[in-house]
Amino acid sequence: MLIDRVSALREANVYERQSYRHILGMPSILSQDGDGVRSETPFLVARIMRDGTTDIFATGRYLDLSTLNGETAKLAERIVVCDSSRIDTLLALPL
Repeated sequence: MLIDRVSALREANVYERQSYRHILGMPSILSQDGDGVRSETPFLVARIMRDGTTDIFATGRYLDLSTLNGETAKLAERIVVCDSSRIDTLLALPL
């Protein structure tokens, strides 16, 4: 499915040029056990159209699992939970 999305983004879909501004809130640690830390981070994505129109594209939160190895933390898992089930049907770029 990812190959199809990238192909559509590059070749098939024709749409007005747009850019996105991704804003993250402060992460909150939910739990820590063994070598893993679970955290939650709120996000907001705004879509800016070529004419300057700006809309809220998506809001939600990331549920992350980070693994700790000494002083190094690595993202092991990220689940995106959107506040709304209404998503633009031409979504080709991952949140």
